[in-house]
Amino acid sequence: MKNLVTVLPGLLLLCTGCGERAPNPAMRAVAERVVKVTLDPASAFGFDTMRVGALQHIDREYTYDVVPEELLGGLLFQGIHRAPTGTQLRFDLLQPATVYVFFHPDKDGGWSKAFAALPEWKRCETFPQYDIHNGKHGLTMIMHRLEAAPGRFELPATTEDQGCFNLVFQPTQAMR
Repeated sequence: MKNLVTVLPGLLLLCTGCGERAPNPAMRAVAERVVKVTLDPASAFGFDTMRVGALQHIDREYTYDVVPEELLGGLLFQGIHRAPTGTQLRFDLLQPATVYVFFHPDKDGGWSKAFAALPEWKRCETFPQYDIHNGKHGLTMIMHRLEAAPGRFELPATTEDQGCFNLVFQPTQAMR
């Protein structure tokens, strides 16, 4: 049997052809071989392969125009564009992965301050950009990364309304 690192890119490319901009329901099954995400309060979300042209959020038409190399091919978590105050995201990582969290600096849900207080989450110099041809709003993001072993993780609950965030899960070894 081939390991996941060998098979996963082919599966991801196969699944991304299911819709030009709409969230891809088949992608969730692929993603859940690596990570299981829960949101409280519960809200809809999807997954896609992180790439140029990937839909940023499931309830908007914004797509990523610039994607740092370390994110390419990872599993992009696509939530709603403006999460409400008190949104809690938990994930069960089923294999080692580098986890990236990135958010809008103006509508960060309070995460700029929260992640600055989490030393295990390293701030990145690069970040994805979206909607780059329509003003400045998608040109700046804040991105942090965590080198993570399998286990359960909880991100800080949002403390401000309209948190605009995404995650990418990038597996670091083969899953058999």
